[in-house]
Amino acid sequence: MFSRHKSDLPDASRNLLVQSIMGIIKSSFSFIVGTVCGVYVAQNYNVPNIKKLADTALFMVKHVEEKYRKPKNRDDD
Repeated sequence: MFSRHKSDLPDASRNLLVQSIMGIIKSSFSFIVGTVCGVYVAQNYNVPNIKKLADTALFMVKHVEEKYRKPKNRDDD
């Protein structure tokens, strides 16, 4: 990609190219580190299934709502 001989690009274009590549690396560094850490934790520790926990919580909320819901009055129409 980068060679030691003089390239055909002017200095300003070459600097812009290097800066844009470094910008991509800087902006994606935290995402890559977070992904690697997440994979490590998921493989080596007992991590709960978040979707299952959310479904259970939603079911419990619906159950409580149906149980304690105020009955509809026909006079309110």
